[in-house]
Amino acid sequence: MQTMYGVEMQVPSGKLPGFYAQVIHKIGDHVNVFDRDELMFIVENEEECEKLTAILQKADMLGELFPLLNLPPDVSVTHLEDVGFVSASEQRYLYADRVALFCFAEQADNDQDRWAALQQLNEHLLGSIPASSDSPHYYILDQSQQVLAEGIAARYGVSLHWLYQGEN
Repeated sequence: MQTMYGVEMQVPSGKLPGFYAQVIHKIGDHVNVFDRDELMFIVENEEECEKLTAILQKADMLGELFPLLNLPPDVSVTHLEDVGFVSASEQRYLYADRVALFCFAEQADNDQDRWAALQQLNEHLLGSIPASSDSPHYYILDQSQQVLAEGIAARYGVSLHWLYQGEN
């Protein structure tokens, strides 16, 4: 999973179609755009985000800026439309300020407690990222549910490790 930036372009009314085309051309020449979704350009790092923001601001076309998390293809998310979107190129993104990601901290002899905590957390989870050779199984939660998740984990004597906690 990679952190990216979505920069929304606002098309001002009353401008000639050529003006819009010039801005798009300038973006293509100066910014490495990773993906696009309607009027949102998605870039991979802050440097590209700053270049894109400058171009759109100069043209008076700058909309909102969204920190995004690009999801791996094997991730399942329920109600993605509430916390993210699928781009025109079929990439899936989460709005980073709306979600939190956690895994269970490694603790000896507590598989049953982890299982029980997960069963109670399941009704609050938005999705999960399967474990890989270099990372544990992560769970996706609405960022407003972090305190609840910590309380459930504490009730079962397990700890959570937060990979990402959104923006409060």
